[in-house]
Amino acid sequence: MPDVLDSLLGPNALGLIAAAVGGLVVLMFLFRVVFGRKKNVDPLIETKHLVDLSEIPLPEDGPYGLRVQNLPGKLGVVVFAPLGKIKPPAADETFAVLNTVVPGLGKMARRDNPIVQTWSNQVSVTGFANTLARHLMVPGRDLTDTPWCLLVGKLKRPEGLMVVGLAIGMEAPNNLGVIRLNDETQWLQFLQVNARAD
Repeated sequence: MPDVLDSLLGPNALGLIAAAVGGLVVLMFLFRVVFGRKKNVDPLIETKHLVDLSEIPLPEDGPYGLRVQNLPGKLGVVVFAPLGKIKPPAADETFAVLNTVVPGLGKMARRDNPIVQTWSNQVSVTGFANTLARHLMVPGRDLTDTPWCLLVGKLKRPEGLMVVGLAIGMEAPNNLGVIRLNDETQWLQFLQVNARAD
């Protein structure tokens, strides 16, 4: 039988077969690299909640109505999420709910016109803060190296608890990063609102 194969294919038959198999393996590998590989996507990221903070205009010269740790800023993003089974606020309740976080914050939101998002139920403030930091970001930079900071805390509503996340932009980079408020009374300690500043 080997004599028959040699006579049909010639003396270089094994070399040709090896080259053909090798070429087929290379083609299959290239096809998989180009078409078959899934993009490296973080399963914890919901693309509908992604916000590139670098695309939101930063505040220019005052007057400023908001201050975080005495640094003046502008409200860029507001995120509401229930803790438990309560319903998040409706769109027309946004400013009224923000006024219960800190008096006058609703007026600042009307002025600053932030992006407002409602997320699904959350388990804890810490988990929500971590998730928020993955979704509201400046690509390629740590938040502490940017003009943005996030404030995250609870808010007691008549029907139950919710968490609120605020992205506040400032004129220059700050090292505030993500500020997690352990108690709803801390909003007044970290966020000051001067509703008369227009």
